[in-house]
Amino acid sequence: MTEPRPTRAIILAAGTGSRLGERGDATPKPLRCVAGVPLLVRVLRTLQGEGIREAVIVIGHEGERIRQRLMAEPSLALTLRFVENREYLKKNGVSLLAAREWVDQPCLLSMSDHLYSPELVRRLLAAELPSGACGLAVDYDIERCFDLDDATKVRREAGLIVNIGKELESYDCLDTGVFRIGPALISELERVHEACGDASLSDGVLALAHRGDFFACDVGEARWIDVDTPEALSKAETMIHVFGDHLGDEPGTGQLPQVDPEAMELFAPSWVRAAKPYSEDHFAIADSGGVQRMMSNESPYAPSPRVLQAIMEAAMRGHQYPAGATQLRDRLGERAGFAGENVVLGAGSTELIDVVIRTFVSPGEEVLLSVPTFSMYEARCRAVGGVPILVPMSVDREHDVPSLIRAVTERTKVVFLCTPNNPTGSRIPEADLRRLLRLGLPTVIDEAYIEFSDAPSFVSLLREFPNAIVLRTFSKAFGFAGLRLGYAIGHQALVRLLNRVKIPWNVSVLTLAAAHAVLDDEAEQSARVRELKASRDVLVEEISRLPGVTAIPSEANFVLVDISTTAWQPDELVAAVLKHGILIRSLTSHHESRRYVRVSVGTTEQNAACITALRRLLGARTSQGLDLRAELPAPSSRGLTHSGTPSPSGSYRAVVADAE
Repeated sequence: MTEPRPTRAIILAAGTGSRLGERGDATPKPLRCVAGVPLLVRVLRTLQGEGIREAVIVIGHEGERIRQRLMAEPSLALTLRFVENREYLKKNGVSLLAAREWVDQPCLLSMSDHLYSPELVRRLLAAELPSGACGLAVDYDIERCFDLDDATKVRREAGLIVNIGKELESYDCLDTGVFRIGPALISELERVHEACGDASLSDGVLALAHRGDFFACDVGEARWIDVDTPEALSKAETMIHVFGDHLGDEPGTGQLPQVDPEAMELFAPSWVRAAKPYSEDHFAIADSGGVQRMMSNESPYAPSPRVLQAIMEAAMRGHQYPAGATQLRDRLGERAGFAGENVVLGAGSTELIDVVIRTFVSPGEEVLLSVPTFSMYEARCRAVGGVPILVPMSVDREHDVPSLIRAVTERTKVVFLCTPNNPTGSRIPEADLRRLLRLGLPTVIDEAYIEFSDAPSFVSLLREFPNAIVLRTFSKAFGFAGLRLGYAIGHQALVRLLNRVKIPWNVSVLTLAAAHAVLDDEAEQSARVRELKASRDVLVEEISRLPGVTAIPSEANFVLVDISTTAWQPDELVAAVLKHGILIRSLTSHHESRRYVRVSVGTTEQNAACITALRRLLGARTSQGLDLRAELPAPSSRGLTHSGTPSPSGSYRAVVADAE
């Protein structure tokens, strides 16, 4: 769980600023003008522009003068509150403690004499912090610092601050004076203050850092400067004249763009800004040429001639809105024993997952998931501001029904169950499914892989449980992964509700025509499924013979492979198998504690090639005592990157992102 986006800022403006006043100017430092605008007004304008709606100003030296000037400033639309620190001659941690009652939620904290561009604030706000943790905006470009001797230095490890101070000899970034804080920092400062009678912010940062709760947030190229001396004030004036008021434009123009494209993010709700897009890197790898696609549970068979002919004929009607959806719903409903009014079509079952979540889940409400499972349930839940509740499966890879039931709260809105499950390949027993359906919650029974199971569909339960939604797809058994067609079957009242959310014309005329054709090809499709099931069983048997691995029996078109007792990590093995021209899947991103890879069932030739590659790689590490990295691509020629794009040599990283 990450911290919510702050809308309140604490600004420390209590000190005397004696060094800036060395040349006889008695103006309080927060009110010293830079390019005609007081320092503190510039800080507040920047924060206001990035979504801060309330600013708590800690004043001390010349406090009333500062308050009156800010209250008269017409450019400030945010709510201003003032807190007096009578001990302003002490360290800055004492100033923050004066505002302790306002740090009852996540806040930004800024020094009044640090100027910075809006991009610095955006990056700090966008950083994902665990609940209760704090963050400091840090600059890794040390050489551009104007006054390095006076700068506060920071040393970090694995994204966490481990030391901070002006006198550090070993450091790798600098403190920009802008923080994301919460009550935990106040607690640590109170403890230090009680023990020592004084406290600096660095004292509090170090205390939280020792607990692993203070993160270093990279500001990238965002400009900033600590205006602490007359020389720094002159430098700040120059920066504003060159780069503009927001320190963010190209040198020499002095003007900001009319619209900052990155600012568009501020119009999106916080849960959208926090969402991570689905990674399609594995498709780019598979399309790079000469790679066997055994990673995404696709069918290895191309569309039949009948399907291709239907697509060609439908293309002649491409200028018209799609027709034929009603007939397809009727046909699919009849196959399941229901009417067409019980069916909703989607551009793949993924769209219907999204429709279900948007129909039932509001921000802060919960979606119950048994993990590991298809990642799209969690991803789409987060995209609407929902909270995915992840209940681990048992050690035997079975749904832990008692734990799922205990996880239900008054905020639970939807339950998702994939059966056969991706990536485990197992089905939920009907008795367990009935227990969950009796909760009365909308429950999605995702049968994407049902055609590969020897057990019957659960669609008959719809007559008994109107809260059940059975989800199906043409992507797997029918080979429509690229044509995108899925459908949901449910009670008509529930289907009417989903249709209020689903966009019209969501399935193309080409896909509708192809679907009718493939249903007419039932004999051929059934033969393909029988062949894939037989190939799957052979794949399980052959993989089980490899040293140190366990192939999990599957009722889907993939095989889960446990490599926990080998010397391989999943990402390494995926990269090594890719060197042999075969792309399989690592499951390091599937809430799975053991080391698994997943192999999609391919053609007989593809399966044999995969077995050969695995046998060679696993045997090299277990029985021949070779260098553990002997089978990995050499970094200089086929090295892996961590950007998900081709490395300079043209190879790719191991793909560990969400899987279909």
